[in-house]
Amino acid sequence: MKDDNIVINVENVSKKFKLYADRPMSLKEKIVKRVKKNTYKEFYALNDVSFKVKKGSTVGLIGKNGSGKSTLLKIINRTMFPDKGKISINGKIASLIELGAGFHPELSGRENIYNNATIFGFTKEEIDKRIPEIIAFSELEEFIDNTLRTYSSGMYARLAFSVAIHIDADILLVDEILGVGDINFQAKCANKIYEMKNNGTTIILVTHDMSTIDRLCDYAIWLEHGKIIADGSPKKIENRYLKFMAEEQEERKKIEVGKNINKQNDLKDDIQDENNKIKITHLGDHFGNGDVIFTDCKLLDEKHIDRRSFNTGQKIKLQVKYLCQVDPDDLQVNVGFEIASINGTYIYGTNTSREGKKNLKLNKKGTIEIELDNLNLLPGDYSIGIAIADLEEKATYDYYKNITEFKMYSNIHDIGLVRLEHKFIVDDKKIK
Repeated sequence: MKDDNIVINVENVSKKFKLYADRPMSLKEKIVKRVKKNTYKEFYALNDVSFKVKKGSTVGLIGKNGSGKSTLLKIINRTMFPDKGKISINGKIASLIELGAGFHPELSGRENIYNNATIFGFTKEEIDKRIPEIIAFSELEEFIDNTLRTYSSGMYARLAFSVAIHIDADILLVDEILGVGDINFQAKCANKIYEMKNNGTTIILVTHDMSTIDRLCDYAIWLEHGKIIADGSPKKIENRYLKFMAEEQEERKKIEVGKNINKQNDLKDDIQDENNKIKITHLGDHFGNGDVIFTDCKLLDEKHIDRRSFNTGQKIKLQVKYLCQVDPDDLQVNVGFEIASINGTYIYGTNTSREGKKNLKLNKKGTIEIELDNLNLLPGDYSIGIAIADLEEKATYDYYKNITEFKMYSNIHDIGLVRLEHKFIVDDKKIK
């Protein structure tokens, strides 16, 4: 009997690809290859994957690059087909996987909207009613009648995103695309996805951003080497995944130390203080490839005093020292931080890339400061996490989910985690 509450049913799905061992490098080799069978090995991008997605739920797929997440989304989207198993879909799908798939560079933005929406079954009359909203969301009014070949990659992505989210889909597939456009447009995209979630759209989301999993998802699935390692509540799966990443990084470090003991000893002298102890209070998950490492952390008040307790509304400065263990000229970095309550409730996070600061360069060693003016957290215990990564998110150099903790005090008796600036006005009179 069919369960109408299940909109996606993935049953024993496998997908394999052929990885060829070599390729012809000369005319002679090309001729030989005609009679000699190419050698290859089979690689399973997905291996016997099964799960169900309930109507209106939001599922997060996590895992390292190459774990099979994007392949799985493409199979659900029917732009790729499994070698084994089957997938049942109950509803119309919109995908934010390969933005602009099916767009024609010689047609205008407006013409591409009509073509793309027609693929999803809309009539011309329906598109006529919807097109002002699509164009307005994309913020491309001045360029909408220009051909797509004149668009920048950011403009192209804006248009594709705007079309995809305005087709009344039952299911939305999202593959790490919330970096479209500038920071304001990124926020608008994220808000639109939240709106779709609240309106009952089923969402499957691929991301490396654990805070997005925390905020948006009802369920999480961890993929590794094409197999489901674990699934369940986002917080439980996130903690297991981060622990795995930390343990893997420790193993990698042990191997590197074994290869070059002398180099490690030299670095140790650089990163230790006068008491031969690193000054980081390590209270949570930690991983990274070690190209850049944090060596010291302080929380400073207005008088530059290092402390761990503050008053609501006080100015706080997070100061961390770093050391590059590779040539800093080879790095393009992205620095981020996050604040959470001590029980894990995510409060705020951002990074330099999200704020459009993409030309960040480091020295061999130095200091990064994050100033938080008027930190309006209500009384309680909180933690700060910090990360430094490759600008294109190809690698995480160093990440502490909880690098230090602090307390907030106040004589304010508001409820919640954050005090919002506000006024009470009754009968046009402000209450003092």
